[in-house]
Amino acid sequence: MTRKIKTSFAFLLFLIYMAPFLLVLVNSLKQKVNIIKTPLKLVDDLGLQISNYANAFKKMGYLQAFGNSLIITGFSILLLIFCSSMCAYILVRRNYKACKISYFLLISYMVVPFQVIMIPVLAIYGDSLHVLNNRLILIIMNIAYGTGFATFLMYGFIKSGIPLALEEAAVIDGAGTFRIYLTIVLPLLKPILATDMILQTLGIWNDYLLPSLVLGKQALQTLPIRIRAFNGTFTSDYGLMMAALIMCVTPIIVVFIFMQKYIVGGIVSGAVKE
Repeated sequence: MTRKIKTSFAFLLFLIYMAPFLLVLVNSLKQKVNIIKTPLKLVDDLGLQISNYANAFKKMGYLQAFGNSLIITGFSILLLIFCSSMCAYILVRRNYKACKISYFLLISYMVVPFQVIMIPVLAIYGDSLHVLNNRLILIIMNIAYGTGFATFLMYGFIKSGIPLALEEAAVIDGAGTFRIYLTIVLPLLKPILATDMILQTLGIWNDYLLPSLVLGKQALQTLPIRIRAFNGTFTSDYGLMMAALIMCVTPIIVVFIFMQKYIVGGIVSGAVKE
């Protein structure tokens, strides 16, 4: 009986969490007038409106926006993972006071929301340096804002999951610090690297605020920004907007489904053992 209650409760929670996404999916296949009049109706009076996806694909310039999102997310993740893993390795293996202070500052930075530093950062990069409307600048910002969390995960994994004896043996064989990191530490970091890559990809791919502030030119805009094209001053085309939302989140959902097992496994592996 207890198991049935738990299963029913879990299923209820699933429906509650999935209700917004299912509502968007259902309404993406309906006419605008029926979305407003009967948003909970499953099927449109004229049947499934597949044309919403074709029109949204064309109007938002999906391929260009998808390419921008892929470039920005891909390079951000690769550089973030590489820099954060090197940083975590040095912070763990070097018993310097500066390393401890740096780690504390990185952890402290995690609790500072982007909205707090948003205006000063944009004033520096925009008014002073005039380097906005550049994908490279957005990639650098993504690396800066994601380093704290990535380093935190890898710090715990290296400290508890990578034996120091392996590195000491490599030192005896004449390996330097970078070679030890590249040939021993980095391959052993695969579980936590996969975890961080998935979490960071979810955040960067779906981010709207930072790209909307940095990328003003339409040719550089990412998928979340392009969806704004269906939201006008006096009217909004909800059918096309919801179809665009589905096309925006589908790639990242597919990646998450195939890689989700690494999230829990990597975080558990990276827990620091006292």
